[in-house]
Amino acid sequence: MRKILIALLSCVLFLHGCTNSKSLQEKFNTLKVLDYSEFSNMCIVNRKGVYFVTYQGMTYKIKSSFLTQKISSIEIAFSKEKGVLLTKKDTDYIEHALKSFDKIKVIALSVDEKGNVFLSLPWYNRCTYHFLRLSSSNTLENIKKLNYKAYDDNWYIDKECSER
Repeated sequence: MRKILIALLSCVLFLHGCTNSKSLQEKFNTLKVLDYSEFSNMCIVNRKGVYFVTYQGMTYKIKSSFLTQKISSIEIAFSKEKGVLLTKKDTDYIEHALKSFDKIKVIALSVDEKGNVFLSLPWYNRCTYHFLRLSSSNTLENIKKLNYKAYDDNWYIDKECSER
C-alpha cells in the first residue's frame, strides 16, 4: 500500500512539474514593468542556491538560510581570501536585493551603470531566454550585443537551448 501511495504521489508531482502555467509572454509582461533601480551597478546569479553577487566591483559567493532568507555566509568568489570587508549596511543592502531577486524568479539579473537591464530566464522548453532592456543612451552596437533581436519596446531577446 505504501509503495502504491509513493508511486501515485510521485506521478502527481511529476505531472504538476511538467505543466506550464504561464506562457513566456505572460512572464515577460510581469518582468518588463518592474523597477530595477534597486539593483543598480549590481549583478546577481543564482547557481543551485548559491548566489554570486557583484557589488562595488567585487564578486561575492553568498549562501543564505533556506528558511529565513538571511545571509549565512559571504566569501570573496574565486579567491582563497577569507576576509570580507562589507559593512552591516552593505550586507543588509545585499540581503534585501537577494530577497527582491528571488521574487522575480530568474537565474541572473544585472543592471549596469548606464541602466541597461539583463535578465536570464530558464523556460520549460529547455531554453534559457536572455532579455535585455537598453537605456535610452545605448544601442546594441555600443554594448556589443548584436545577437539580440528586438522584442518589445526597448527590450531585446536572445535564446539558448540545450540539446534534448
